[in-house]
Amino acid sequence: MDKIRTAVIVATADKYVSTAITLVTTAIVARLINPAEFGVTVLGAAVLLMANTLRDVGSSAYIIQAKELTLAKLRAAFTLNLFLTLAILPCLVLSAPALARLLNSPGLDLYLKICAVPFAVGAIVYPLHALLARDFAFGKLAVINIASTVFNSAVLIGTAIAGASYLSFAYAQVVSALVGTLLLLYFRPSFEIFRPSFSAWKDVLSFSLFSGGTGIVQRATEVLSVMAVGNFMPPAMVGLLNRASMIAQFPERTVMAGVSAAALPAFSEAAREKSDLRKYYLAAVERISGLIWPCLGLIIVLAAPLIRLFLGNDWLETIPLVQIIAGGLLLNFPPGLNYPILIAQGAVRRAFLLAILQACIVLPTIVISAQYGIHAVAWATWPIVAINVVLSTWFVQAYVIRFTWLDIGRALSRSAVATAATVAGPLAIVHYSGGSANVGLAEGLLAVGVAGVSWIASLYLLKHPLHMEFARILRAIARRITGILRPRGRRV
Repeated sequence: MDKIRTAVIVATADKYVSTAITLVTTAIVARLINPAEFGVTVLGAAVLLMANTLRDVGSSAYIIQAKELTLAKLRAAFTLNLFLTLAILPCLVLSAPALARLLNSPGLDLYLKICAVPFAVGAIVYPLHALLARDFAFGKLAVINIASTVFNSAVLIGTAIAGASYLSFAYAQVVSALVGTLLLLYFRPSFEIFRPSFSAWKDVLSFSLFSGGTGIVQRATEVLSVMAVGNFMPPAMVGLLNRASMIAQFPERTVMAGVSAAALPAFSEAAREKSDLRKYYLAAVERISGLIWPCLGLIIVLAAPLIRLFLGNDWLETIPLVQIIAGGLLLNFPPGLNYPILIAQGAVRRAFLLAILQACIVLPTIVISAQYGIHAVAWATWPIVAINVVLSTWFVQAYVIRFTWLDIGRALSRSAVATAATVAGPLAIVHYSGGSANVGLAEGLLAVGVAGVSWIASLYLLKHPLHMEFARILRAIARRITGILRPRGRRV
């Protein structure tokens, strides 16, 4: 348990640092690249996301969860990844002009061709990254991620200032991918796995067909959703929706990024050791909701000053979108947990079926709502999240862990009270300021400070497990500092 806790803390700290750098970069770039130009990168990212998912097809998940990982299995996973990369890469390059015409974004052609370079090195990146995750080497992964983010941000800002427009994102991806690959080879120089071999292909393929199929369905749903919006709206609207989602998903991409990174390795190890998964799952739900819900509540209340600070006046149309999407995300109480626990338990076929059912809910909802405008798409978050979270939790309940919805309610109760306590003060400040539009920097900082104090106090009074986790971390830090400062005795 301590190893898992350490992995989550390190992975979360990694994401906090990376996200802080990204937020500063976003605030700068948002003033250099307008929504219409940014919309091209959103469409390009959707295409690349699908291509990467098709290439990986679950080989990373296979390496992480395999009970006995042999060199033959590693080589088979790499071989599968390599052949798919060689097959998809020319398709990506050759289809770029057609995709640019289809999505009415001429710049998409060159953008995708430049991004073919980081896509190509993925054949090396995926297996090594999975090996480090399996080994719980999240400290090394943190160094790699932060270094890649720093280079990405530096190149992005520099090329944007130079006038490269949306292509700045493509150049930044090339540099950061090369830096990340070199660091992976330095930290995990497992060159012996980079030899094509099919000796264990059946074992890898039997897992990857369903695990990879799950990822393909999920990513295809995301990509088709973006394309559906792009089909009914101009690129500027796609850019606005993307930025609104980015702000609303900030808690999930920071807090849950660390949890998600450690979830599959942790659940896989717990499954191999036949530990109490029910206990781990409910404890994770309680801790995650205690972190994410107060953050989402604060984003809803302070959306206007947040947008003005980070994105600038060109993006004020995203304010109501952020509030709507963040409200819908409050319904997602176990983000990042249900799929990893299904895969860790070997229920890959169930996970694949779940992905198909969720796609059947998401795509029609997005297509219908996109015809009624950008706000309708934002409101579609509510039914999509609500139905999907109930469906995925039912799958976990039916096929992996035995628990009741009352157990879930108990796990969420203290987090709900802590969230209400957290947002009460900021709501009062916004009210006395005459509305969120009148909240300046001073009032915003005061609201965040009041929210932080209220949150910590509520965790303490409610005896929330998060309070004990923070106390444990502070004691560990104090012991480390004391050990450094304590004078060492002289040797006789």
